[in-house]
Amino acid sequence: MKAPLLLSLFLLLSACASLPPDEHRPISLEDALSGEVLLGRSVTLEELPQEDLLGLDSDLRAYLQELAPKASPQSRLAALIRAFEQRDFTVEYDESSTLTAMETYRQARGNCLAFTLMMVAMARELGAEASFNQVEVPPVWSHDEAETFIVYRHVNMVSESSRGRRVVDFNLAAYDPAYDQHILDDTTAFALYYSNRGVELMREGEREQAFLYLRKALELRPQRSDLWANLGAIYSHFGFFDEAQQSYQQALNLKSSNLVAISNLERLYRRNGESVIADEYAKRARYHRERNPYYLFYQARDAYEQGDFKRAERRLRKAVSRYEGDHRFHFLLGLARYQLGKMAASRESFEEAFSLVTSPSTVNAYQRKLHLIMQRE
Repeated sequence: MKAPLLLSLFLLLSACASLPPDEHRPISLEDALSGEVLLGRSVTLEELPQEDLLGLDSDLRAYLQELAPKASPQSRLAALIRAFEQRDFTVEYDESSTLTAMETYRQARGNCLAFTLMMVAMARELGAEASFNQVEVPPVWSHDEAETFIVYRHVNMVSESSRGRRVVDFNLAAYDPAYDQHILDDTTAFALYYSNRGVELMREGEREQAFLYLRKALELRPQRSDLWANLGAIYSHFGFFDEAQQSYQQALNLKSSNLVAISNLERLYRRNGESVIADEYAKRARYHRERNPYYLFYQARDAYEQGDFKRAERRLRKAVSRYEGDHRFHFLLGLARYQLGKMAASRESFEEAFSLVTSPSTVNAYQRKLHLIMQRE
């Protein structure tokens, strides 16, 4: 399962164009970090939350002690995963529930980060090596609105041993190792927890707690652009646009392609009547969107569903020229070429698609789709 980045769903992609002039101005972050406009006072570090994210209670530790006690750590981890699969304990997916390890176990619910916190804590209790792993899931565009897409932050657990790498994921069947991914240290994973909780609290109208959790995230990892964008979202949500602007601009200072910051700065400037700067952000968004392979794939999929197979093929050839590593591009290109009667080219595209697939369930899905198409002929 993928947990969406807990921000506005209406985002525009950033471009490689130069930054609007105001982004080069020195930015004072003191106001944004103080929280004074939100809370009527400056927040101290002592007020920030300090949760035991990986803590397990005595009952759960006792359960784990009895799990293949004489086996190796990796064998014990395998036993833990079997216990979960056999529903000795359960966790139902809930994208809006970022919980600690113990809360996830007790409440039997949580999103991918909550599930991963629980599994990392349990695996380490068994003596196995366990790390947080961030998977860069590509953006997804809505069919209803071409400029609408959802950015996902997907986190799972990996355990390395002499036997190789084991991935523990809320929905392993949907996990695609072809996506870019990287190990997160504990502090970064904890920062993501506090950031997620902050935005969840914002949506519940809990102004003070929302700010404190986001402020804690930034205390842990002040160089992460996405955390500053989340802080900007909280300020904007509660109507404090100067501090929101400071936060978004700091997000762009740290990462000039930050999707959320570019989109929301454009909105802020548009709201303030600064149309020249707002238009620059919109221009950057359009520039990047037209060159993003996943947006081209979205356009191709839309064209294919409307029966415009020539346009689908053109869009997909352009998408593949920009990124060759996604099997979905090649499979849809094969379908479009098949519909156009380009059988040799279609076969090449299908072969490339299958060579990139690592999930048996995806292979089966593709084979079923091809079988259905052949039956219609």
